[in-house]
Amino acid sequence: MRMNNILKTACLLAFGACVLGSCAKSSTEGTNEAQLRYLDAWRDINYPGSTLKDGIYIVKDVPGTGTAWNSAQTVSFVTYTIRDLNGAVTANTDEEWAKQLGKWDQTYYYGKQVLITGDGMSYAGLDALLDGMRVGGTRTAVIPSWMLTLERYDSTDEYFKHETKNTSAVYTITLLGQTDNLNDYEYGELSRYSAGKWGVTDTLSTAAVFFKSHTEFEGEAPAMPHDTTVYINFTGRRISDGQVFDTTIADTAKFYHIYNPSKSYAPVSVVMAEDLADISLGGSKTLINGFKYGLKAMHPGESASFAFGYGLGYGSSGSSDTRMIPPYTALRFDVDLVPQP
Repeated sequence: MRMNNILKTACLLAFGACVLGSCAKSSTEGTNEAQLRYLDAWRDINYPGSTLKDGIYIVKDVPGTGTAWNSAQTVSFVTYTIRDLNGAVTANTDEEWAKQLGKWDQTYYYGKQVLITGDGMSYAGLDALLDGMRVGGTRTAVIPSWMLTLERYDSTDEYFKHETKNTSAVYTITLLGQTDNLNDYEYGELSRYSAGKWGVTDTLSTAAVFFKSHTEFEGEAPAMPHDTTVYINFTGRRISDGQVFDTTIADTAKFYHIYNPSKSYAPVSVVMAEDLADISLGGSKTLINGFKYGLKAMHPGESASFAFGYGLGYGSSGSSDTRMIPPYTALRFDVDLVPQP
């Protein structure tokens, strides 16, 4: 049996070399035909029991006990792991997987991710994978390259006729829930968070920012003058797990494993302005709007915390390092207005 598997693997490697161009190919044979022959041989060795469903191959299915996935609800909450056909993990949001692989990092975000499904929003193969799942379930499937497309066709044969720039991959997805309105869902999550943390249930009148002052003033709080420079210490964190992603305080950076010895940890200047777009931090005006709204609500000498959703943060794309701030991430900032250093 061991010798048979070795021979099979050797044959598959040789066959793969032909598919990838080292052997002559019929001029009438398209890329997908060659890929399918390779994928069939690969599955015969790695997943001989996989079953075809809507153009993808189901490898393992652990049923959930919650509500069934509904394609009409275009927002799904999932965790996922993606592997290439060589077994290498190319993307992962499952914390246990990361620990098993020895690639866990405290600063990265693991857990519930937002997946927008439907025509033009997600791969057809992902919708096929989710179809039939229930909340709490986990499914692993091989998704061929031609099913990794945002386009929608009437049949699996039509998908097969169209090539993509993607490569076939193995997806493992756990379905955690769904909603038909992400903004309402997030607002509810933020409301519960701010009420539990600060006893705050209302947002600022100017924006959907939950604001909590930690400073008591005698009488009315002094107004923040426009066109003035103030200094702040701040800490920004993900609301989902509390992990800090940026701070001006060295001890905080060290505790949350984001300390950078080349960075100067000290209060930073903020130029206040009447126009939101003109507010700058350390000379930069490229600040997320939620942070600007929170700053505008503060008073001289005040300490405050504020929280807001992805629309006022890094949006549907996330930050430049999506491992730290993924798409659709709600954020919290703790800010102290301090004397000029």
